[in-house]
Amino acid sequence: MNITILNGNPTQTEFDGYLEKLEASLEETGHAVKQICLREIDFSYCIGCFGCWVKTPGVCSSQDESCEIRRAVIRSDFTLWAAPLRMGFPSALLKQALDKSIPLIHPYMIVDQGEAHHRERYERYPRLGLVLEPELDTDARDLDIVTDIFSRMAINFKSKLEFSLTSETPVEELINRIVEGPFSTLPIKKGLSPTVGSSITPPKQLTIFNGSPRGNKGNTPIMLKQFGEGFASVAGHTYEMHNLNRLRDHNKISQDFSEAESIWLGFPLYTDAMPGIVKAFIESLEDFRGRESNPPIGFLVQSGFPEALHSRYIERYLEKLSARLNAPYLGTIVKGGGEGVRMMPPERNADLFKGLQGLGQGFAENGKLDPELLSDVAGVERYSPLLGPVFKIFLRTSAASWYWDSQLKQNGVYEERFAQPY
Repeated sequence: MNITILNGNPTQTEFDGYLEKLEASLEETGHAVKQICLREIDFSYCIGCFGCWVKTPGVCSSQDESCEIRRAVIRSDFTLWAAPLRMGFPSALLKQALDKSIPLIHPYMIVDQGEAHHRERYERYPRLGLVLEPELDTDARDLDIVTDIFSRMAINFKSKLEFSLTSETPVEELINRIVEGPFSTLPIKKGLSPTVGSSITPPKQLTIFNGSPRGNKGNTPIMLKQFGEGFASVAGHTYEMHNLNRLRDHNKISQDFSEAESIWLGFPLYTDAMPGIVKAFIESLEDFRGRESNPPIGFLVQSGFPEALHSRYIERYLEKLSARLNAPYLGTIVKGGGEGVRMMPPERNADLFKGLQGLGQGFAENGKLDPELLSDVAGVERYSPLLGPVFKIFLRTSAASWYWDSQLKQNGVYEERFAQPY
């Protein structure tokens, strides 16, 4: 069996020894193991350019060593995601690697388990497992949230998550899970309800953090701006926005966090969670964990999937993150089908912008989010089973793939759209 271990430990600790023992034991029993220590290879954050889908199909446009990760993963029979938890979620280093894995799937959508998911690029994908090093304050809910999110990742990577364990698991048991499989897919909670934010005394100033890897060119800042303008439409209220893709500014930005009256953090859904740059920012807040004077915090998560349900899993993490920071949780604005906002004419975005501005204005006036407006902005939560067959037929039409096909043709690579470079 060919086994790939992605070691997302950002610093050398006992967790490395645990994985080295696992690697050695697997090799002793005749398995070919490739462990990639992610901190030792040179690769950048995904910037959301979609070049791997529309310019160089199946290949990341950035010239870095992330190709080593993708090649090892897609050629393996089993891939183990391994990382310590940081602020309740696997390390930013592992998340960075997962974001750079999207060339392994296709931008076209299919219906899988009654939901929209990406189409496969390759005929076969590895089985998947997850092993985590807990933090001192890790609890069962943390593990439950992370397991659900990584199970969702596995669906989009055309595989299944067979186990989610901690480094407290004996190596021998972990080996059995890898070698004796395949095991059944871990169950994923269905029909998650939106979380409910708290009410606060209406603030006068709002600090917004834009987590789009595209910076000002993304869909996220457009939505955040509408929310901010709604907030500032109330007399005496102001907002400011910071871009998290400026990685060198994270220390300064984290200081801005500590001094803010109220916070809103927005980002696009990346491999079913936050982008790597956002996770790095969250880790920069570790010194503020549990601090008494942390500002209240709310969130915005938008995705290209038409159903809002895809973002409900990371929403649960954001609620728990607020508790970890000892910061009042203001709620999460979720928007499905958000990828095309930046290209739409004003009239197509009118209802969305009105809803976002209304949420911002209501927050300024009442210190809370209006639940009816939240539902309106989110859009379709989940398609009815009766619409599933209709949606499946639609996804087979040229209209469903027009957005991607037009760019592939413009770049002269339409005929290579199903390339399998690894």
